[in-house]
Amino acid sequence: MKRLILGVLVVLIMVSCHQVSKPEKPKNLISKDKMLNIIIDMSLLSATRGFDKKNLDSNGITLQSYIYDKYNIDSLQFAESNEYYTFNLDDYEAIYEKADDSLKVLKQKFQDIQDEEAEAKRKADSISKIKEPDLIPTKHREIKNLKPENLKSLEKKSED
Repeated sequence: MKRLILGVLVVLIMVSCHQVSKPEKPKNLISKDKMLNIIIDMSLLSATRGFDKKNLDSNGITLQSYIYDKYNIDSLQFAESNEYYTFNLDDYEAIYEKADDSLKVLKQKFQDIQDEEAEAKRKADSISKIKEPDLIPTKHREIKNLKPENLKSLEKKSED
């Protein structure tokens, strides 16, 4: 048992001492702006996939294939570019900060649209609840509601 633990420990030490080298810049590196747009779209599609998974699945849409087709890239190009940017932490962090800012702006725009629609619906509901003003003056209403026998008495008064 002690030999097994010692053997596992030696293997772990040897593996942990392995030096990770920085990847070379790929020949077909995805530009920072394109990578930014890819990350934004991936975030949006990930959110919609949880919301409307059946619709996406029934249409055969997968997150990766949609992104690859839209940006005319392949999985290897994305993986190599992603690995390169991961090792260039400043660039990668800047890309993700811009993506986060863009997503916040999109969220605010969406919230503003929802608020405007809710306000318009509220106004429409309140307008439909308002009663029409009584446009017929009171005297006209009294005359309209008079019975024929009462008209004779009014005629006599007007003749006097």
